[in-house]
Amino acid sequence: MSKLQNSLAGPGYVILNAIRALNIITFLDIIASCVVMLIKIDNYNGFFFFQAVTHAIMALISIALIVSELPVLRCYVNRHWPMFGEDAGFFALAVIMMILGVAVLGCLNTKAMSQESLGLAFWRIIISAGVLAMVVSLVNVLATIIFTDRAQSVSARHVRQYGAVASQKVVVSRASSRSLSSGLNSKREEDSLPSYSPESVSKRFSKPITGRFPVKISGPMNPTNNGKSLQAPSVNDAASSRYSRDSAGVALPDLAHHPAYQSKTGLYASFIMAGFGISWETIKSLLIFFGPILIPRLITAYRGLRVSIASRPAAQPTPAGASRALNVLFASVAFFLVLSLPFNPHAPEANVFTLTRSRINTPSDVLFHRLSRLRVDNLLTDTDVRLREKLTSLGARKVYLTYGPDALVSCQYCSYENLDTYFLYYLPFHILLPHLVHLAILGLATSAPFAGRESARWRTKFTLAGLALAALDVWIVYSYDAVNSASPAVRAGQTPPVGLYNTITLLRPLALTIFDALCALIIYLSSTNRFFFKPPSQKDQVDQAVSAALTLLTGANNKLHAASVARNAVVRDKALKARDDVYWRTMVAVETPTRGPGAAEPIEGVDRADVVNNIWQEEEVARAMSRALAGQGGIDLAQLGTSAHDFVRSVTEGMD
Repeated sequence: MSKLQNSLAGPGYVILNAIRALNIITFLDIIASCVVMLIKIDNYNGFFFFQAVTHAIMALISIALIVSELPVLRCYVNRHWPMFGEDAGFFALAVIMMILGVAVLGCLNTKAMSQESLGLAFWRIIISAGVLAMVVSLVNVLATIIFTDRAQSVSARHVRQYGAVASQKVVVSRASSRSLSSGLNSKREEDSLPSYSPESVSKRFSKPITGRFPVKISGPMNPTNNGKSLQAPSVNDAASSRYSRDSAGVALPDLAHHPAYQSKTGLYASFIMAGFGISWETIKSLLIFFGPILIPRLITAYRGLRVSIASRPAAQPTPAGASRALNVLFASVAFFLVLSLPFNPHAPEANVFTLTRSRINTPSDVLFHRLSRLRVDNLLTDTDVRLREKLTSLGARKVYLTYGPDALVSCQYCSYENLDTYFLYYLPFHILLPHLVHLAILGLATSAPFAGRESARWRTKFTLAGLALAALDVWIVYSYDAVNSASPAVRAGQTPPVGLYNTITLLRPLALTIFDALCALIIYLSSTNRFFFKPPSQKDQVDQAVSAALTLLTGANNKLHAASVARNAVVRDKALKARDDVYWRTMVAVETPTRGPGAAEPIEGVDRADVVNNIWQEEEVARAMSRALAGQGGIDLAQLGTSAHDFVRSVTEGMD
């Protein structure tokens, strides 16, 4: 590298890894915005399905790009997606990120995605994803331009992975690749097979026969020459040549099955399906048998889904219990996501074969001599020394690649003759402990007293899914073999082995992160009635009615208690007591017949009692009572009397 780029290679390792974290955060933000747009999608007509598919594809592309940024599946990415491989820069990543950012911002140009429809929080998520994607894409372009050295074929990804020694690593990698390709070219001729084509066969049939003796040979039994069927030979022709006689009774092969008449597509498809142990005939038979059963069910399920979406109730705010569950799951997602990052403090170091680019059968002395050149002051650490003492056989290397250096060095009761002992040592703290913590988090997030009934309805399903994930983890580790499960290049000693320990240590928390994110999404959709709506059962309806009645009774009791307290305060205060007495004297005066000059003594505190009339003797009241008694007011006096009798009896019950 140039002098300037050499000086930037060391800091570039830190800068580019920080940009990697920004890339992952950006894609996670895009995924969150796509999920929000899926939830808030407007099903105005039947074409909303295609809009939903667009958002889902954007989310899947973001997930794939996150995987390309993580140190997993590197061989697959380098082989099948070289634009995201180690030899490429970040231009392709930046272009796709820019397209995703523009697409996300373009989705805001609808009424369904406006700030009023989405709400301020969701609208900010979408606009932040678009702006962040556009800005970070430009940062990736600048990083590629600054940290790429085309003269030595050092890309920005090399600097991000190797740092200051990127140029030396690239030179070693190029040399090994050239030696491997030259070895393969030397064997290509002897390993190649003859090719067949329909033209060569037709030319063979049409080629004139020359020689000293004219030999009369019959035509082929069932060939096809340029689309024309040749006639079968006559008996005389067959008898004229001893080479065409079927003297041994062996049937002539059907040339239609010759490789020359088979299309390359059919052969390739047959080869692929044979690799899985399934033939096209089997697939056709299964489709013919199960198609009439599955297709109507799928159509019915799709229609039922549309009906449930159309008939779902209005969305409600997130309940308090569901909010607590979402907070717990968000903390879990953040925790496991940090553990899945390759640069977290607890991430395992790359195995010695990958660090030194050594084969699995490299001698230990050579292997650790190469490793010492990568250490500080070219000295092995204490851990390296203990590992060198153990890493002396193929069985030890299998254990190291599968269960890590701790199991190989620290296990006192393990034996190479029985590798299950290493699995038992690895199982408790590396597999069971993370999954037990994860199940405890799920239990808290779906606990009815803590998270409410909206989250508790998913308790059984989430627990079973978590147990299934743990069982899958156990099966993968137990069934893995560092040699038999490796690629042919690793078994042939051409590429360094990657091993399961480093990969699954980062993939395990990543799987738990995705699992908890899906659980949080399901709880949010179901608790707000946006999806997975479940009508309340009869028991729930009774509980809701009883709860409403208890609420009303509690309110009435509180009001009666307040009235009693107010009455007690009035009686105890002299001024209020005097005003209360005046009020009741006035009411008595109202009920007293009209007073005249010779009436009884005036009531104390009531002025001009002579003008106070009995309300029952007023003309309008008397007229209304007459109409009611005559049955003209729409009042059933018999029913009214019965109701009054029942009321008095219920009130005075138990007072005898």
